[in-house]
Amino acid sequence: MQNLWAMVFYVSILLTDVLLLEREVMNMKEEKIKLRRRIYRLVAEHARKLDNLQDVYGAVMDSLGGEISREEAEARVRAALGTFEKGEIPQEVDFPFISIIEKACEGYKEDCACSMSCEPGALRMDERGKPAVDIDRCLSCGLCIIACPEGAITDKAEIAQTINLIKKHKRVYAVLAPAFAGQFGRKTSEEQLKTALLMLGFYDVLEVALGADMITVKEAEEFLRRMDRGDKFMITSCCCPPFVRMAKGYRPKIAGLVSDSVSPMVAIARFIKAEDENAKVVFIGPCIAKKTEAKLPELKDAVDCVLTFEELAAIFEAYKIDPANIDVKSLITDASHDGRIYGHTGGVSAAIIASIKNLRPGTDVKARHGNGIKECKQILDAVEEGTTEANFVEGMACIGGCVGGPGKLVDPEEGARAVDRFALESRVKEAVSNETANILFNKYKDRVKLESSKM
Repeated sequence: MQNLWAMVFYVSILLTDVLLLEREVMNMKEEKIKLRRRIYRLVAEHARKLDNLQDVYGAVMDSLGGEISREEAEARVRAALGTFEKGEIPQEVDFPFISIIEKACEGYKEDCACSMSCEPGALRMDERGKPAVDIDRCLSCGLCIIACPEGAITDKAEIAQTINLIKKHKRVYAVLAPAFAGQFGRKTSEEQLKTALLMLGFYDVLEVALGADMITVKEAEEFLRRMDRGDKFMITSCCCPPFVRMAKGYRPKIAGLVSDSVSPMVAIARFIKAEDENAKVVFIGPCIAKKTEAKLPELKDAVDCVLTFEELAAIFEAYKIDPANIDVKSLITDASHDGRIYGHTGGVSAAIIASIKNLRPGTDVKARHGNGIKECKQILDAVEEGTTEANFVEGMACIGGCVGGPGKLVDPEEGARAVDRFALESRVKEAVSNETANILFNKYKDRVKLESSKM
């Protein structure tokens, strides 16, 4: 009996130690998140007053003082200004978009949280024995960034570039990802957020879900064509670059089954620029992979800058704008219910299937969707092995879909509920019935390209 009690006592001590360790790791993570957001805010504050990015860099470094090492501060601030290299801060941000801050890493191991989160195994030791990102393997999902307790993995931000864009151009449009609903708190309506963006200086604000409506109809028609010609599957998640890139790596069996659609982000940006030749477009969402997508050679004509919700929140703070406490000046009525539900896992499937049924009632659609990158890989393995009964596959790299992206501000479940609530407020149910989308599409269909290999 004494041995039993001794064992219980020993296990309780171990469990206490584990809980304390987990709490310590979580505290470290929160500390690094606060540091990152403070740097974002400082970049926005100084970019508002200074046009030269090198001057912004110097001002932010001075504001940080000596609270972290000079080497780590330089790496973090430079990333927040869009570069991993030393020297002049570039006006335009380019590849790569994810890197490791060596000074912040306390010792990389294969069982580190960041490595465990990376399905393709893109994190490795380089020839110096230092942690590095294998760009050829990296899907740019950004999941490793939020997994690292030390915040030692970072992405590039375009905060200052966006602010400069608004200063220099009169017609800068903000396009909001479908996941934007509820991201800035329960007391902030979607209309208040739009008004806050107009207060920042954006010329207009549109929903990316309007582009999703166009892509939904296109992919519904594509599915029907594929089934008519005898294809077994159609693989989509036009809005998720990491899944598309992963799927196209399964050559040759799967590559040809991936939809050729551009993402709703690219679609809406191209239609805006077709309508307004002087337009500049800034995409705002929860996704780090969109930063990479926007710079791909065949897509870079569409979106000029990409911000995450986290980065936008820092800009609001720097400009002393609280979306929850402003009067609404403009409504949001761009998209259908089905375009808006693209923001969470299963939304793409539901939207496209609804349009398929509308276009050809009675069509047999057996959908399967991957929730998170690991589940996506399992589904793609099953498709390649011929062991799935689905004929329509949707994949979302982040758990919960876009609402689970690394640039989010709220819990994915809360985000999904907000997306569904906002979707129910739409005056239009199905994408095929959105007259705004239909008018835009028919007006510019000969000028706007909606097909692309993307990756």
